[in-house]
Amino acid sequence: MNIVTMYFAQWVVDDLGLEDIFYSISFSASMVLVAITSPILGAVADARGRRLAFLFAFTVLTCVFTASIAGAAAAPSIAVAGVLGLALFCLANYFYGGSLVFYNALLPAVSTERTIGRVSGLGVGLGYAGAIAGLLMVMPFVAGSLPWFGSGRPAAFIPTAVFFVFFAIPAFIWIKEPAVAAKTATRPVDGLKKVFRTLREARKRPNVFRFLIAKLFYEDPIMTAIMFMAVYANEVMGMPDEAKIPLFIVSTTFAVAGSLGAGFLADFIGAKRTLVAALIGWLATFVVIAAAMRTEMLWIGGAMVGTFLGATWTAARPFYTSLVPSGELGEYFGLYALSGKAAAIVGPLLWGAVVLAASGLGPGKYRMAVASLGLFTVIGLILLLGVKTPVRAARTVG
Repeated sequence: MNIVTMYFAQWVVDDLGLEDIFYSISFSASMVLVAITSPILGAVADARGRRLAFLFAFTVLTCVFTASIAGAAAAPSIAVAGVLGLALFCLANYFYGGSLVFYNALLPAVSTERTIGRVSGLGVGLGYAGAIAGLLMVMPFVAGSLPWFGSGRPAAFIPTAVFFVFFAIPAFIWIKEPAVAAKTATRPVDGLKKVFRTLREARKRPNVFRFLIAKLFYEDPIMTAIMFMAVYANEVMGMPDEAKIPLFIVSTTFAVAGSLGAGFLADFIGAKRTLVAALIGWLATFVVIAAAMRTEMLWIGGAMVGTFLGATWTAARPFYTSLVPSGELGEYFGLYALSGKAAAIVGPLLWGAVVLAASGLGPGKYRMAVASLGLFTVIGLILLLGVKTPVRAARTVG
C-alpha cells in the first residue's frame, strides 16, 4: 500500500507532474512480465519442491528494487527521475507480483481442507494489518521527523523495503514446505512445455478455465482501484496526505474485518457464494465513489473498498484450490497469476486512457474512470456464476 497506492503513485502524478498513463504503463509492463514468467516458474517450483526458495528470492529482489527508487528520486531532472523511477518500480512490482504465485501455492501447507477458508482469511487480514502498520511506521520518514532520511514522498521507499523484508522473515522460519515425492531438475524450458500442457488441460476443465476468465474481468477494476485510490482522493476531493493516511487506515481496517469474515463465510456457506457476494459489493462501491460529492461519502467508499477487497482475496484462493489438482498447485497458481496479471495490464491502461480522453472535464474525468470499472465487474460476476462448485468444496463447519 505504501508504494502502489500511496507514495509512488502520487510522486509520479503529483510531484513529477506526469500523466496517469505513464504510471499505468509501468504497472502494466510489470504485469506482462509476471503473466509471461509466473506459470513457467510455478511449474519449475512444483517439480523441484522449491516454492519457498522461489518466494525468498522474489521477496529479496522486491525489496532491493523498491529501495532503489529512492535513488531515482534524487536524479537531477524530472525526466531522468521519472524514467528511472518508473523502470525500477516496474521491476519491484514484477518481483512482488511473481512472489504471490509461490505464496499462494503454499496455502495448503499451512491449512487443511476444512480450515483453508479461515486460514486464507487470516493471512489476508494479517497482511492488511501489516499495511496499516507500514503506513504508520513510514509516515514519520515522509513527514521529515527523522531528518537524516530526508522528507517527502520519496523518503518512503527505503523504509518500506526494510520493513517489508523484516516482516517476511517469519514465513521463512516457520513454514515447512511439503516434501515432493520425486523431485526433478526441471529447466525453465521444461516448465514452459508443461505450462502449455496445463493450458490445454485447463481448457478441458471447464470450471478452471471459466474461473480464470472470470477472474481476469473482476480483478481488472480491483487492481485499478487500488492503484489510483490516492490519486482520486487528491485530484477529486482535494485531500492532503495527512488526511489520506487515516482514510487508508480505515479502509485497511475494514479489509482485515472483510478478510476474516469472508474466511468464516467461505468455510460455512462456500467460497463461491462468498466471492459472488463480494463482487456485488464491489458494484455498489464503484457507484458510491463515482457519485461522492463530499469527503464523508469517500470515507464510506473507502470502507467498502477495504471490506470487499479483503473478502475477494480471501474467497478466491480456496475456491480456486478446490477446482485444481492438489499436486500441481504451483503450476495452476501460475495460471491464476496469469489471469490476474492480464487484468492488471488492461485495467490501469483503461483508467489512463479514460482520464486522458476526458481531460477536458477536470476532476470529472476521474469519476468517469471509476464508473468504467463497473462494466468489467459485471462481466466477471456473470462468468463466475457459471463456475460449478465441486462437491468436496460444498461443505459446512461441523
